[in-house]
Order: sequence, then C-alpha cells, then structure tokens
Amino acid sequence: MIRIFFATVSLILFFSCQNKSIPAVKDSENNRKVLPQKAVKTIRQEKNSSVNDNEVYKIMDVDVKPSYIGGIDKFHAFLNKNYIVPKDLDSDDSVRGGVFASFIIEKDGSVSNIDIIRDFGYGTGKELERVLKLCPNWIPAMKNGNPVRCLYSVPYYVQ
Repeated sequence: MIRIFFATVSLILFFSCQNKSIPAVKDSENNRKVLPQKAVKTIRQEKNSSVNDNEVYKIMDVDVKPSYIGGIDKFHAFLNKNYIVPKDLDSDDSVRGGVFASFIIEKDGSVSNIDIIRDFGYGTGKELERVLKLCPNWIPAMKNGNPVRCLYSVPYYVQ
C-alpha cells in the first residue's frame, strides 16, 4: 500500500515538473529567434471609481499600503528612541507587556486619530500616544492612483 502511494506521488511530481515552455520561432527576415509574446492583462480604471475624500480605508482595501520613510524598521527605531518607560513601570522589572495602538495616516502622510486599543496600565498607553504624535509624516496609502486616508495598527512591546 505504501509503495502504491509513493509511486502515485512520484508520478504526479514527474508529470507536474514537465517543461511547458514555448519554443522560439526563427524570424526568416532577420535570421534571429523570436519568442511568442504573452498577452498582457490591462487594468482599466472605471470612471465611477472615484475615491471618497473623507473615507478611511483599511490596509487591505488600498492598492499601495502606507509606508514609513526608511521602512518599518526605522519606524520601530523611532519608537524605541522616543518612548520613555513610565517611572512606576521602570521600578518594577517583572511587569512587561504590549501596548496596541491604531491611527489614521492622512493623505499628506500625517498621523491622526490615535487610539490606544490595549495597554497594561502604568501610563504606557499615554506614552505611546505621545510618541506617535511626534512621528514624522509617512508615505500615504494609494487607491486608484490617489492618496487616501488609511487605518494603521501597531504593537509596541515595553521592555
């Protein structure tokens, strides 16, 4: 029974790995090989697909996601550099955890509507909110070639 299973799997792998490339055709005029062209799928923007100015899009609904200038690693470095651990928490090394925030990245890249979703007390949420207000502008999200407002969430782990 095991032999039949392995034989079936190996036959499936063998036939799925076949070379299915299209051979080149020789052009008689220029004596060179020409590869057939694949059809290119065109994306048309509909006239009715205008972007609402005040709508806040989720990260999955935009064409181009917002990004921090320099990348997400630079954003985390910015948070680590500017986040000051509250004094009450600094004295108690056993208490550590995550602070979760969501905010809107506006069309101009600025951060607004900062909302602390979860924190573990000691003023950790207020401190993350303070740091996010200091945050420099992001590269905004794009939908249909236009910048849009986008909801973004980040976790920050206090260490």
